[in-house]
Amino acid sequence: MAQPLRLISEVQRLGTVVSLAALVVVMISVGRLLYSLLVTAPEADDLRAGQIALEDGRNAVMATDSFLRAYVATGDRYFLDRSTELAPQIAAAESTMLDTLDPPEIFPRVLELTALQRRWQDDWARQLAAPAPPGGPGAAGPSAVAGTAVARADGSLADYRAASAATRTLVIDTIDEVDGANRALQRSLIVVTALVAGVALALAWRGRRLLLRHVVAPVDGLLAAVRGIGEGRLTPPEPVEGSAELVALRDGIADMTVALRHQSEQTATQAERLQAQTDRLRTILIMAREIAGSLNIRYVLDSTVQATVAVTDGRVLLWLLDEEGGGLEMVHDSDRGAVAPMQVRCPLGVGVVGRSASYGQISRGDSAAGEDAAVAVPLVVGARVIGVLECCDLPEGQVEGQRLSTVEMLATLSGSAIEASRLHAATERLSQFDPLTQLGNRRRLGADLDAAVSDARRHGVPMAVIMVDLDHFKELNDRYGHQQGDLVLQEVAGTLRRALRDGETAYRYGGEEFAVLVTRGGVDDAVALAERLRRRVEDDFRRGEKQLVTGSFGVAGLPDHATDPDALLSEADRALYAAKNAGRNRVQRAV
Repeated sequence: MAQPLRLISEVQRLGTVVSLAALVVVMISVGRLLYSLLVTAPEADDLRAGQIALEDGRNAVMATDSFLRAYVATGDRYFLDRSTELAPQIAAAESTMLDTLDPPEIFPRVLELTALQRRWQDDWARQLAAPAPPGGPGAAGPSAVAGTAVARADGSLADYRAASAATRTLVIDTIDEVDGANRALQRSLIVVTALVAGVALALAWRGRRLLLRHVVAPVDGLLAAVRGIGEGRLTPPEPVEGSAELVALRDGIADMTVALRHQSEQTATQAERLQAQTDRLRTILIMAREIAGSLNIRYVLDSTVQATVAVTDGRVLLWLLDEEGGGLEMVHDSDRGAVAPMQVRCPLGVGVVGRSASYGQISRGDSAAGEDAAVAVPLVVGARVIGVLECCDLPEGQVEGQRLSTVEMLATLSGSAIEASRLHAATERLSQFDPLTQLGNRRRLGADLDAAVSDARRHGVPMAVIMVDLDHFKELNDRYGHQQGDLVLQEVAGTLRRALRDGETAYRYGGEEFAVLVTRGGVDDAVALAERLRRRVEDDFRRGEKQLVTGSFGVAGLPDHATDPDALLSEADRALYAAKNAGRNRVQRAV
């Protein structure tokens, strides 16, 4: 049985072939470049340089010969000097030819040419250029050596020209041969490169066909099966003929399909139960959101109990820790509704509720100790227990699993909501009442005064404001200290509170100043009340022969002295200062 094609092996083989082909092409290209740079190009450059030196030397020799013949014909030393100037060019050309034209087939000709050139120089140029012997009779001149020199020069020059032409022809032929060999080498390298590329292309084409047959077609089938699974058709894919990896992948998809079908059946079995739980949790989440968004303590307590009942299907009691922290008070019963304060209490550490609050953990009723089957879940905010949710009279006996987790979640949410409601109520009270005297503060006075003035105008009834200032209070503070002064302020507030009746409300205006709002009665009633309050303060703060504190009172009424809240306060305040200027401890009516 033939071994199945392995995808990784085929891909590796194809990659190896392509890599080797690329490596061969690169090596051929690099070799050709290096051969051209190191061998062919230097050789051709030397031959061309030698050819140029050969031409330059021949031209210099012919020019020198022409100048010497002119010298012989005219005797003018200008031509002799010019021929002498060309000697360095002839020597340089000769040196270059010897350095560059060194191939075995050319170098003997170069040596022969150099020898003929030097013979021509010996036979002609040097004899004519040599100076006459000094002091000799009939010194030699151009005419004396002309015949012999010209005859020798003609023979040497003819031999030189023939040798130069033959050498030039040989150099040109050699250059052509080098260029031809280089072109042939390049053509052969191109052919080899094309053959290597062709072989690589053929192998790649074969690999592509194998991949199409053994990879692409099976993968398309597997993708169709996967899309079917994604659309809910849990049918195993058809067998594939391909690489071993794809066969293994098909088997894995088939196993996954079977497992998904089994899981789908289990999911369908649990759907009804989960749907019921979802509906319950949806209701709980709605209630929890309402709890979290409310600052009304009564609404939060009722919503918490009703949500817990929806989870447990039993009776739910909500307990909150009292202000002293020594026990718990029942504040809500799912059967009876809100419970009056101090009606039902539970000490810490006693019973299922007391244990839960004491330890901050879920507690269950101990049947051995005669306790009912109940579950208590603490309301914890931060690290502090503020109350307990007690679940009792349960149809299933106990709260377990998801039900218990849900009750814990409700306890956490309701604990935060209850604490937020308490803090809101406390903050609201602090913003409206003076913490020292527990009387309404200046802000509360402003709100109540605006409402009272509005009602008085609407119904056409009179009202009044009394401003009170304690006399010499700063001296009392300086003598006895601020702590004693605070006690005096508290006692004055108590005196005012006890002396007032319905329709009369006391406020702490600021510092040692107080205000009394009279909504049932006019200015005369307010003046009588102010006098009664003055005497009460005077009596309550007399210690034997010593008077600790007295009060000055200013009274203004609506509509007698003002028609709006600010003006009414201003008039009462002006009357107060008139009372103080008149001697203090007296009542002054606004004018």
